[in-house]
Amino acid sequence: MGVDGIVPDMPPIRAPWIIDTLMDIGASEPGAMGPVPLSWGTIGQWQSCIGLELAPWLCRLLRRLSAEFVAESQNAREPDCPAPWTDITDGTNRPTVSRKVSQAFRALINSKE
Repeated sequence: MGVDGIVPDMPPIRAPWIIDTLMDIGASEPGAMGPVPLSWGTIGQWQSCIGLELAPWLCRLLRRLSAEFVAESQNAREPDCPAPWTDITDGTNRPTVSRKVSQAFRALINSKE
């Protein structure tokens, strides 16, 4: 896993069986305009087929994880999207950082001319 042999640092998983259950059901399901979160019906049908009865809290958690998966997969299409496990700033200094980066590129371009 990784591009060009680079493996990203991943956060520790404390309950891998929950992720395994989500991946067994499927992290999302097809919708009319792309992936959508798992429906309650899909979770219920999976339980019926497997012969398990999940606790209500676990069903809610799996549905929420599925919704987060779909949302993050859409956000990840943006080139500047941070990894979901990194600390995200509140964005208050984003304009300042953006201005400084723009000025640095402008200075670099002007120095080449």
